[in-house]
Amino acid sequence: MSEPLSVAVVGYGVMGRHHANVYAALPSVRLSAVVEPDHGRRAAAEELYGCATFVDLEAMLEALTVDAASIASPTSTHHALASRLLSQGVHVLVEKPVATKVSEARELAALSRSHGVVMQVGHITRFYKAVQQLRQAVRRPYLIEARRLTPNARIRDVGVILDLMIHDIDIVLGLVDSPVAGVTVAGHALNGTPFEDVAAAQITFANGCIARFLASRVAPDAERSLVVAEAQRTYRLDFLRAPHTEMAIYQARPTGDEGNHVHVDRHVIYEDNPLRKELAHFLARIRLSAAPIGTLDDDLRSLTLATDLIQQLRSNAQPLVAAHAD
Repeated sequence: MSEPLSVAVVGYGVMGRHHANVYAALPSVRLSAVVEPDHGRRAAAEELYGCATFVDLEAMLEALTVDAASIASPTSTHHALASRLLSQGVHVLVEKPVATKVSEARELAALSRSHGVVMQVGHITRFYKAVQQLRQAVRRPYLIEARRLTPNARIRDVGVILDLMIHDIDIVLGLVDSPVAGVTVAGHALNGTPFEDVAAAQITFANGCIARFLASRVAPDAERSLVVAEAQRTYRLDFLRAPHTEMAIYQARPTGDEGNHVHVDRHVIYEDNPLRKELAHFLARIRLSAAPIGTLDDDLRSLTLATDLIQQLRSNAQPLVAAHAD
């Protein structure tokens, strides 16, 4: 395609603003529209980018035609918005999770295939250099521990499993070449909604690997770490030092009669704007110049495991009883 791609951003909150900023700076792309129900946000987008703005998707579709769109609206709206755009032949990048139900995600995947358009899910960690290096290096992990904690709850219409933990679920499923054999999960809803704010899960795989996850959006401090243990070495990643990821590789080396010495290799990996890489990759797929990094089947697998955890958590839920001093 020699003509610039016309792109819209649906939802102009925190993530939507990031998407719009990237599109506005990418070559061979025209940010044509922002869809946002809030008047103040629409006015800010129009002033900043000089693009058309619309209160809802139907108004945009009546007024103009776009080649592609990013959906960065609340999760509960993803299915309806993506369905409408895909049915119109618009290529779609939808922020994770693609939907709250696996059945809805399957419908969207089928729509994208039937209309011959790209649908990509915004699993941004797939575009981290450190994660890509880890996937190339790891062969047979036996233990993985992932922690993703934050003091802030930015997303309110889903719980912490779909909000945060799904990032690590997607990474782990890309590292372990084995089917899931069992899951256990516990958690609590603490902010007066039915959605969990903290969750701990353990997944066992058929090959014996154990993966443990902790996710919280009510933590006193932020943490985003990943530990992957193999027989000969252990990898530890710290994602909290943006724009860098710190990777430490621990490996036991024999020291004669004295036993083993643990050698540590430390690397600081510069993450050169993963969102820009993600959106550029999405546009390259539309132009048929790039293969997917992660397939729709991978997206469905991650969402299926996340929703299985949620279902088990809700079926086992117990009321949180506060302790009182006598």
